[in-house]
Amino acid sequence: MVQHNTSSSSDEIAAPQIPEIPAKGIPVGKYRLVGWAVDTTGRRLIDEIVHLSGYTPDSKFSQYIMPFSNLNPMYSHKYNIRIFNVLRFRRLKDMRTGQFLKTKSEFVALTDFVQWLETVKGETEGVILIFHEVRKTTPGMLLEAMRRNNLLERFEKVCKGFANGFSIAKAKCQSSTKTYNLRIMGKVLLGRENVDFSNAAERASAIYDIAVHLAQEGIEEIDIKGKSTGTESDLIQLVCPYTNPISAEEEEIETFKVLLQRQNTFRPVFGALMRASPPERQHASHLRRLLAENNINYDKLKEAYEKDAKEGLDKILKDEIANAKEADITELLEILDCFFDPDKQPVKPKTTWYRFGYRRPRPKSFNKNRHSSSRSKKTSESKDGSGTNGNNTSSGSDNVASNESSPRAEKGQEQQPKVEVPAN
Repeated sequence: MVQHNTSSSSDEIAAPQIPEIPAKGIPVGKYRLVGWAVDTTGRRLIDEIVHLSGYTPDSKFSQYIMPFSNLNPMYSHKYNIRIFNVLRFRRLKDMRTGQFLKTKSEFVALTDFVQWLETVKGETEGVILIFHEVRKTTPGMLLEAMRRNNLLERFEKVCKGFANGFSIAKAKCQSSTKTYNLRIMGKVLLGRENVDFSNAAERASAIYDIAVHLAQEGIEEIDIKGKSTGTESDLIQLVCPYTNPISAEEEEIETFKVLLQRQNTFRPVFGALMRASPPERQHASHLRRLLAENNINYDKLKEAYEKDAKEGLDKILKDEIANAKEADITELLEILDCFFDPDKQPVKPKTTWYRFGYRRPRPKSFNKNRHSSSRSKKTSESKDGSGTNGNNTSSGSDNVASNESSPRAEKGQEQQPKVEVPAN
């Protein structure tokens, strides 16, 4: 994760994820399951929540939040949401319906969400938020948002942990399917084909229904409408082993922050590569993460090079990085040696070669105006051309007519006799 506020689709390609650690699980108790989904401005830890949604058969929660930063273009297209800046105001628009959405601030929306969870909790020991993600990112973002608004302690009292529905589906459906994303699970298990999964409220409902479906034994006789309350013993026994408690999530976040700090020490080394094309940036992020995950920072490599030059770098890379390919080790050694050696030039990204030269793409508005202006010019020229041709033809006809009429006039004048007036 790159710790800066500007968001772009290129940054998302190289953004690292929280390490995948199996859920620790919680003991089976009297809990209530709540389907949960969010729309965010990106997938980094510092990104903000745009749409927060929760679902139970008896109650629903859905609230849009106005973020301080703009949505990443990739996520704006994914969720069909766009932010419009009108003078001093910001408005959130649903691109599906074309209507502007009612939003609240992050603090007010999170406070309402915690109050809703307290109401849903009822007489149970707490709620379990179940989400569905191939790569877990949203629990950490929600906890960071709660911490920013001083709501974490209150949230911990009502929420017992997070359960990933992807892990549950992967464990229970290995024999029937090989893809476990939300769209496939909704189509295979629930028969929902025309569901708009870009909406967080629809995803929260589908996540809950999938968990209820997997908790039941007779798949052919499933009828989940109006029967589940989220407190059934079979459902809780299914979810509890895959639930990660809040304390474990906070430990993962702290470990991830340390990993980010160690990874950011290599900005001077990989700075040029991180500004290259998306494939090269993704590969450079992978190499940089290999160093950070194995507790190797910039100062350690610098000391090794000052002592034993390239041999010191080679020794550290081969001895301390065990989860890397030989090609990655060789490439890392070349990049680091060229960076620390003053006589060598640092490794630079490959320049993109264009067959017909570099052509800068022009904005659509410019092309539109250009085409319209060219068309107007063509139409004006055609009109002028037709006018000139008409004038030429008319003048030519006049000339022809004058030429044809002049001899006739002369002939008529010759045929008319001259009348002599007698003199008095």
